Amino acid sequence: MTDNKAEQQMKMFKKEIPQMPEGYYSPGPNPNLEKFIMEHSTPYDPATDDYDVPPFDKPIKTSKRTAIYNMHSYPSKKPHDAIQQYIRHYTKPGDLVLDTFCGSGGTALAALMEGRKAIAIDLSPAATFITKTYCTPIDINYLQRAFNELKKTIKPEIDWLYETRCDRCNGRAMTNYVVWSYVFECPRCLKKVPIYDCPEVDVPNKKGDGTKKVKVCPYCKKLGNLEQISSRTAKRFDPVPVLVNYKCLDGCEPSNIERKHNDKDPKKLNFFEIYDIEKISEIENKTIPYWYPTTKFPVNFSKWKTDLKSLGINSIDQMYSKRNLWAISLIRNYALRNIKYKDWLLFTLTGTLLALSRMQRYSPNSTFPNMLLPNTLYIAPLHKEYNALDWFYGKKRGVINGAEELQVINEILLISTDTATNLQIKNDSVDYIFTDPPYSDKVQYGELNFVLEAWLDLKLNWHDQEIIVNENRGLTEEYWAEMIKNSMAECYRVLKPGRCISLCYHDTSEGTWQLVQDIMAEVGFIVEKGNKTLYIDAKEKSFNQIKAQKVTKRDLVINFRKPRPGEIHAAIAITGDEDERTFSQKARAILTEALERTPGSTADRLYDELVSRMVRKGEFERHNFDKLLRNVAEEVRTPDASGNAISRWYLLETAGEVDAAESQKESAAAERLEAFMATYLKDHPEFDGVHYSDLFEQYLPLRDKPRRLLADWLPEFFYRTPEGTWRPPKEDEERQQKADLRTNGTLRRARRF
Repeated sequence: MTDNKAEQQMKMFKKEIPQMPEGYYSPGPNPNLEKFIMEHSTPYDPATDDYDVPPFDKPIKTSKRTAIYNMHSYPSKKPHDAIQQYIRHYTKPGDLVLDTFCGSGGTALAALMEGRKAIAIDLSPAATFITKTYCTPIDINYLQRAFNELKKTIKPEIDWLYETRCDRCNGRAMTNYVVWSYVFECPRCLKKVPIYDCPEVDVPNKKGDGTKKVKVCPYCKKLGNLEQISSRTAKRFDPVPVLVNYKCLDGCEPSNIERKHNDKDPKKLNFFEIYDIEKISEIENKTIPYWYPTTKFPVNFSKWKTDLKSLGINSIDQMYSKRNLWAISLIRNYALRNIKYKDWLLFTLTGTLLALSRMQRYSPNSTFPNMLLPNTLYIAPLHKEYNALDWFYGKKRGVINGAEELQVINEILLISTDTATNLQIKNDSVDYIFTDPPYSDKVQYGELNFVLEAWLDLKLNWHDQEIIVNENRGLTEEYWAEMIKNSMAECYRVLKPGRCISLCYHDTSEGTWQLVQDIMAEVGFIVEKGNKTLYIDAKEKSFNQIKAQKVTKRDLVINFRKPRPGEIHAAIAITGDEDERTFSQKARAILTEALERTPGSTADRLYDELVSRMVRKGEFERHNFDKLLRNVAEEVRTPDASGNAISRWYLLETAGEVDAAESQKESAAAERLEAFMATYLKDHPEFDGVHYSDLFEQYLPLRDKPRRLLADWLPEFFYRTPEGTWRPPKEDEERQQKADLRTNGTLRRARRF
């Protein structure tokens, strides 16, 4: 009766949950995309279009420590509340928002929460699965019941997997976690020793100007020899359990306590052997009765080669202890039985998959439970095996808390697992795009998602199409640039004229960002001009963001606009009204700019560049073009793969007449940076210099940037501190020294190739 009464009360006070449209999600290309556009996109009419929104100009400070953000992890994830501010600025309720690299679905979620319609596209099936769950409304009470039913069903088997005994009261106990240690052979005494048992000592470093901490063989140390045990070079053997942390269930205080494989307490040592080791052996001798992935890692995966190959780990199942593999497959098996809530149960489980693997590092000095090394598949010499149900239920609490905060106003959404280079969307149909493309080789999304996709039994053969730089897989920088260009050209095609695309940037390379800006200009976008550097600054930063010298500390955002029909967007335009001299000057400037950007271009490409700058298209004598080209460039003939000669063009030395103008641009930019440095160092007297990333952010809003990268000309104006930051000249002598270096060209890189 009690259950029935509670059921009736739940129905009485049940909040109406929006229903997602049929076919809104597909683990492959969504066949409903074209229909969705027809139904939910408003037509673009240039005659009546009055869209006029100024550039977004508000840097955003936010936090990653929110319930919604922490429902599920994803590489380079952006807080949805920051994206909401962009969506509110550039769109109105009912508008259609697109993200072609949706990741965990932050843009789609932000759009729905703002009452907009959304299309989320990603080639990774794990990404679109996470997006789907994030964006699907759920009844919290019934979801809580689904979790409770799952726990009730599987708890007896989980208890069997992790049961142990308390060495204080001899009563019941449950394993919290086990520490496993790889075993290494000492190169001196040839004894095998767990790295856990190796003491840490200070030894002289290679430079001889200090010391470093290393692990040494305990046997050799007793004899007075400090023989280093290096996890990189010493002979390695399979890991063994060395420490157990358990919880007494019969009242001992404190309830949580540990014992070790070499414990000095005889009773603890005995319990470790007869209960902990014996339980592990018992599990090892049984067959797991549930499905789990045995998928092999592709041999060309860079993360497999760098992180797993040397450990003999070749497949997904080998990343787990036998006990945790059993527990995860058990949870998955019962999650799949709950037809209505299986996605949310699997969403929670996939949020624990890496934390429950051998990737979970152990550090005796850390109180932080999750010690995964981000953006890798790295398995440390010391790693933790957590109780899987405890971890799953801890993640469940986070999921419930986040789901309670989700307020999806609009449920008009389509999710497609597909490429961004060939969008099945008609021209001029999208109102706004916010996306975070993959930058170069920095984050290997596909390889990092491989584990999740294997457990979810999703498609695993999509990686050859991934837009990434990965030498092991034959994906070059040229391939990446071409694919990014194709995807941005598609964004340009589907975006309505006058509307904007916001690109998030988190790469460490200024050169990559310069290339992206060139690509955006090449496909037709205009950069939105503003006086501020835009960023999404989360309070919590990675170790690299804090320590590295040439890295963006924040996620930078640049907004681009698709020009309206007839709008001139080139930096230099040929109107057709020029006299011969003015035309020649403009043409040479355009060609020089193009060759500085892409040295070695073919004549056809340069011709197209010049013609694209003409407002009034007309006949342009090719022989006139050849004459102009030879005034600024020289021809170099090189054979192609078939042995045929190809002409490529490079700037002449005489094209360096632009040097004076470029020097003026660099001096003007340096003046701006020095003014910023002065203010910054006055406000922060504890610092000797300014971090490169802070200078880069001040440099980005410049309308008329020098062609050279900031990193190339910065040393010609400023001094590098011992900490790696930058400071202005302190006195006239230092200032004159830098001026002389610029005059003599001592530090200047060649601008022409």
